[in-house]
Amino acid sequence: MDKTGVERLLLVVPKKYRNDLKVFCHEGTSGHLGVTKTKDIFSRHFFWPQCYKEIEDYVRSCGRCQRVGKPFDKKKAPMKIVPVIQEVFSKINVDACGPLPVTPSGKRYLLTAMCLSSKYPDAVPVEDITSVTVVDALMQIFSRMGFPKILQLDQGSSFTSALSTTFLEKFGIKVVHSSVYHPQSNPIERFHRTVKRVLKVLCLESRSAWEQAIYPALFALRTVNHESTGFTPAELVHDKNLRTPLTLLYEKWLDVEETESEPVTEYVFSLINRMKRCQELAILKMEECQQKNKTWYDKRAVKREFRIGDLVLIFATFKSNKLSPHWTGPGTILRKLSETNYVVQLPGEKATSKVYHANMLKPYYKRPEEINYLISDLEGENDEEQMEIPCVDSNPNILDLEEMFQDYGESSNMNEDQIAQMKNLARKYMKCFSNVPGKTELVIHDIELSEEQSILSKPYRTSPRQNAILKTEIQKMLYFGAVLCS
Repeated sequence: MDKTGVERLLLVVPKKYRNDLKVFCHEGTSGHLGVTKTKDIFSRHFFWPQCYKEIEDYVRSCGRCQRVGKPFDKKKAPMKIVPVIQEVFSKINVDACGPLPVTPSGKRYLLTAMCLSSKYPDAVPVEDITSVTVVDALMQIFSRMGFPKILQLDQGSSFTSALSTTFLEKFGIKVVHSSVYHPQSNPIERFHRTVKRVLKVLCLESRSAWEQAIYPALFALRTVNHESTGFTPAELVHDKNLRTPLTLLYEKWLDVEETESEPVTEYVFSLINRMKRCQELAILKMEECQQKNKTWYDKRAVKREFRIGDLVLIFATFKSNKLSPHWTGPGTILRKLSETNYVVQLPGEKATSKVYHANMLKPYYKRPEEINYLISDLEGENDEEQMEIPCVDSNPNILDLEEMFQDYGESSNMNEDQIAQMKNLARKYMKCFSNVPGKTELVIHDIELSEEQSILSKPYRTSPRQNAILKTEIQKMLYFGAVLCS
């Protein structure tokens, strides 16, 4: 009876036609619709036991539907708080911004750097982002910031080349690579958005190339309070903010007189104390901001974990057109680097592996494969005279001890005398060895239940074949006295 109250006859489909019917109900003219609509199409005419569960599994494991995806398939993993860097210029993030409009001197890219402790920015205009150009620009940045302990880069070819790797190893710099297509792991990506906006306004104001506007933009960002630290980057680096045109105007109008200089020793100690206090306040502010951001970010986050060998789909960051699928793959999890980063082997002829964040992955449900066996007679094997028909024992309850001794003797460490003693002992007590379960009255064991209350299990239907096997086993157990009727 359907939802309108009309009785309808449903066909019970034989097992060999069920897979073809599931294809008709989901693919082709059925439009690869979801589970609910596929069930609705199927339930109008057909039925078999547990059919809805099979349809759910079939739709969920459809490879095309998984690649096209749904709007909410891309789920966020909980934010992982990274430790706050306390030493200025000990860890620097470097990235390339561009391509930008070509300047009169031929510059197209901007190699940017930021100290993770003080948020102090720096940038170098470059013509390209080849390894040689990147190494020269890094040397200019290190001349102003010093050589860091840790350098965080993305997985661009100019940063992973042999020249760049050798250059950084020569100075003992530890390199950390960000996962691909996950800008949240590199704070300098947020700096790119800010500096490009400032460059747009300055270029519009002065009608000059961005190469001349980059230095006023850097000056402005170094002398303004950063939200995460509460101080300007210049204050955390130099212990005081840089003098701006507003500062000069303020001093001019206020007619500030120069104060007497204090002794060098007192000045050094007071400078150290002020910088230490500013650093402590900045660390507290950054930790508060991290916790606040995590609280808001994790409201819609879903904790997911993949294991080695799992099949996953990878979010497609580039689409050739609007009808391109949102996911590619499937790939295979090779290694787990952290709670959120995984090494994934990509499909294709050239099998490559990359590091992906969990936000870029979703599980791939593989459809079970059906293997059909083809049994064919080889030439000459159908001759009855050449075929060896095995001899079947008339009494299957008697064990073949000779065959057991032969198999055991080949794999055991017993010598010939020990094997002969075992054979004599087995032949002497032949009646003790049988496939028929026996019973004894020498030992009595009481089975004590932990609870007197009976456990109710949900009944389920069995097939006629399973019923026949179950009845046969029960009759055998009753015949041998292993069980009693209640």
